Amino acid sequence: MSANISEKPAMNDKFEQLTNENQLIISPNSNVAPVIIEELDENAISSIDMSEFVEAKALQIQEVENVMIPSYTLSTSCNLNKDVTIDMDQDQEILLIADEEDRLTKQFLNGELTFCEYSSKMDQDIDLEMVENDVPRKSIGIDRVTIQKLAEPKACKVNNSQQVRQRKKRRILSPILQRLMGEANVRFAKGEVGIAEQICLEIIRQVPSASEPYQLLAMIHENDQPKKSLQFALIAAYLSPRDADQWVRLANLSLENEDIKQAIACYSKAIQASPKNINLYDTRAQLQLNNDDKKGYLRGYTKLIHHLDAEDGQYIIKYAKILARDYMQENDYEHALEAMEVLFAKCPHLVELGEVNVMTEALIALKQFKKCLNVLIKYAGIRVQYKKNKKTKGEAESAHDDVRKFGKEEESDDLKDRQTLHQLDYRDTDEIESCDMPDDMAVDLRAKALITLIELNHIRIADEHLPKLYMRADPEEFGDLFLDVAEALMGKDEFQRALLLLDPLVKSEQFSLAAVWLRHAECWTACKDFDKAVTSYEAVWKLSPQHLGARLALAKLYMEKELYNEAIRVLYQDPECETLDANAVYQRTLLLYRVEKYDEYFSSGMLLLSRHCVSIRSKVELTSLARPTGVRQRLDNLRLHRLSCGGNLEDNNSSAFSTSGQPSEKDEFLLFLQMCKLAYKFKKYGFLQRLCFTALTSKRFKKRNSHIIFLCLISCIHNNDSFYGYNIVREFVRECQSSNSWNLLNIIIQKAEDLRHNRFIMRLLGRDVVFSYLHIMHANNCLVSGTYKYALNAYISLFKVAPSALLALLIGVTQLQMACQKVPAKKNQLLIQALAFFKKYMQLRGDEGQQESYYNMARAFHQIGLLPTAIHFYKLVLEEDPGDLVKQNANLLDLRKEAAFNLHLIYLQSENYLLARMYLENYITV
Repeated sequence: MSANISEKPAMNDKFEQLTNENQLIISPNSNVAPVIIEELDENAISSIDMSEFVEAKALQIQEVENVMIPSYTLSTSCNLNKDVTIDMDQDQEILLIADEEDRLTKQFLNGELTFCEYSSKMDQDIDLEMVENDVPRKSIGIDRVTIQKLAEPKACKVNNSQQVRQRKKRRILSPILQRLMGEANVRFAKGEVGIAEQICLEIIRQVPSASEPYQLLAMIHENDQPKKSLQFALIAAYLSPRDADQWVRLANLSLENEDIKQAIACYSKAIQASPKNINLYDTRAQLQLNNDDKKGYLRGYTKLIHHLDAEDGQYIIKYAKILARDYMQENDYEHALEAMEVLFAKCPHLVELGEVNVMTEALIALKQFKKCLNVLIKYAGIRVQYKKNKKTKGEAESAHDDVRKFGKEEESDDLKDRQTLHQLDYRDTDEIESCDMPDDMAVDLRAKALITLIELNHIRIADEHLPKLYMRADPEEFGDLFLDVAEALMGKDEFQRALLLLDPLVKSEQFSLAAVWLRHAECWTACKDFDKAVTSYEAVWKLSPQHLGARLALAKLYMEKELYNEAIRVLYQDPECETLDANAVYQRTLLLYRVEKYDEYFSSGMLLLSRHCVSIRSKVELTSLARPTGVRQRLDNLRLHRLSCGGNLEDNNSSAFSTSGQPSEKDEFLLFLQMCKLAYKFKKYGFLQRLCFTALTSKRFKKRNSHIIFLCLISCIHNNDSFYGYNIVREFVRECQSSNSWNLLNIIIQKAEDLRHNRFIMRLLGRDVVFSYLHIMHANNCLVSGTYKYALNAYISLFKVAPSALLALLIGVTQLQMACQKVPAKKNQLLIQALAFFKKYMQLRGDEGQQESYYNMARAFHQIGLLPTAIHFYKLVLEEDPGDLVKQNANLLDLRKEAAFNLHLIYLQSENYLLARMYLENYITV
């Protein structure tokens, strides 16, 4: 089926021959039927006399169905310049770039990219502004389906004398496509929108960087699809970016769509097209502020002052001061100085004292004091006289040039001067002799001049002009300048001079602030006047209770004056409503120990440890901690236990600490040990156990894990907590089977309320050697549990291997216990054997344990009822010299009180009350 839009035009033979050589076929669209458009060859047309053409009718356009689009090639009649050789790699690169741009354009039109993203990605592929007379796109025999990614830009290799060529891109249509574009405009004017759109899409396929088809597409969709129309208009504007008015129009359309970022991007493009249009900068800046883009706002005005020329001095001053003010508010003095330097460089004739004040403020903040002094000399009327006792660099070089003019006869002097040239001290601001300031000089500039002189170590010269500042200026109005000069003097240790400026400030109403009082106190402290320093620090504390630095300094002064209670009062912090400082809590804890307020001392110490320790809520939680694992495993076990009980690991009401400062790990651990010793001293064993187990959860003390575990064991022993003590000591025995470990286990077993240790000992018994403390403990368990035969068998086996007084005593005790039972038939034999082992025990014990052996023999005879023999041995205990070791540890080793008490029991049984009373009065009465 075909539709004749018009009759076939009349053409002469030559033109008809040219038009038949090439045909341009538009790919089919879903809405508009594909059409065939005849294409003319550009070079062939140039050889035709245009006067030969006659008025003709419109071209005939035929509709076709299922047309395959061939890859067209240049006509053979298209003659290129033979001097130009086409690099196939460059053509391929151009084609790759075009494909990438097609992809980005489609993503933008489909809504996958914003205009900002589209613009930035397109700009990444362009190295230079694209030239306009490039070769049109053409097929070079490469299958476009195989091209998947955009090739990276490649520079063509040329001769060494030539530069590397950059990628180029065409943005102007060829004459043929221009005529085709005109046809599209005509079709659109006639209302044939579908055909016009198809023509535009074909032109875009051939030259995707041309803006005209996008402009027409924007007009086509303006009414029915305004959003798509805006997208086409943005692409057209991007491809033809020199029209600032077009960008402004697009920015307004973006604002109507409430797309502020896109509007900002449009204004940025408009500024690129018209970089000196101040209104564009102002409008964009307002949008950036509304969009919370303060950096972009400042960056834009920075570019503006760089673009403006000297004749725009008023605008440079305006925007440079705005930039300096905003940058200073953000403490970005480098960029503030950069803005002011542009002002001073472009329009120095318009600089006034206000600009000088801003400039010097930025220079002082950046510590560029020499440059600041030069600015003040040039613009503020300051006169500086330098010392003349040294040659300047210019004078030395001038003298050097003069000497060289004398010729060969002065060659030696010239060499001498050449050698001394580098040894001269050049004149600098360090050699200022005097400085004069105008009497009517502004106060803020005078203050900055004083700060500059002070920082350049010209204290004497600054001191001459200092009275004119604090005597003439009103501190209520210029207090901030007084404080700046005072801080500069304090930086040079000139505290007495700084007090001349701080005294009127602390007496003023407006500047009697905590920061001023703090400087005042620091000056008095440096001047060794502690009473006045305390008064000033008290004022700081009153005005700013949260200022911990002042409180620590005040507490230090109180401690130097030995007013410890006052220092404790100053360092107090409310855990419920304040963010605590660890250093202040640490210092207060030490002071509480010094003044012997131990209850508060323990509370403050636990508060300090709570920063890195978990508070134990109940005794049941000790099960999760009394294991020889790392801190992380303990915390995990504790977390699981609390979760099983419906709780959380962290305490909801825990105090908050600042991370600024804290005592060292060593100091804090010494404080922990001090708390443990004090708790033991006052027999607060429950608190001692809680304190030690709390320290097991500290990641800060993880390197001292073994020390803390031992303290936990000691706390369990003193608190009679054998259950958790056994969990700890069991691991001690596994790791180190020394005598101390077995003794600790034995202490726990003596207080144990269960029999877990029996199973533990039996498990270890088969792995051990023939004789060890483990076998003795096993025999002791048998003895205590009443299985005397097993105990006797174990004791005798050990005694055969390694005889000792202890084993002999234990064998005797075991046989004595067996003889006292009703079951044994040979009691006399057992008694005789028991007494024999007691005798052996006395021999092995030796002279050092004489008192002990006498007492144990007396106890044995006392038990079997041989009282006369028992009385004999008890009296030997009382009469025997105990020895030096027993005398040194009488409260532990001396058995005379026990022997006297047993004697008094024997005499009471025999109703001899006088002797019983005598032994009590002589040996036991306190």
